[in-house]
Amino acid sequence: MIVMKKLCLAIFAATILSAAAFAQKQNTYPVVVSFNSMCCGVPNDQPLMKLISSFKKQNKIKKMSVDKIGPMGREGEYYMAFRLNELNKAQKLKFIQQLKILVPTMKDKGSADVRENLAINKSDLSSGASINTLKL
Repeated sequence: MIVMKKLCLAIFAATILSAAAFAQKQNTYPVVVSFNSMCCGVPNDQPLMKLISSFKKQNKIKKMSVDKIGPMGREGEYYMAFRLNELNKAQKLKFIQQLKILVPTMKDKGSADVRENLAINKSDLSSGASINTLKL
């Protein structure tokens, strides 16, 4: 009887640990800005940084966190992935709407696009890619 209890406990613990390990490998972001290259590099992120700064000021937000994920390719492609934990529901919708207006205009080199509810698996990233959290 004791052996059965220990066996059940061991199986339960293994299940919990494997689920936790899987959860750590995948992040789902409400919104991601993807910086893409067509031959000569990626767009400048300055317009995006200005948007973040003005949005924070208008909404009285002290800091926003963003995960910079990359490099995704040979020409500097990367993602700016937003968790938006600092924002309420209305602010999230407003921020995403403003991104959808701004990002398509970022075409000085390459292109940028907005993706919503993007799941990013660490195992799917290129070997040199890393995830760095920036506090803006």
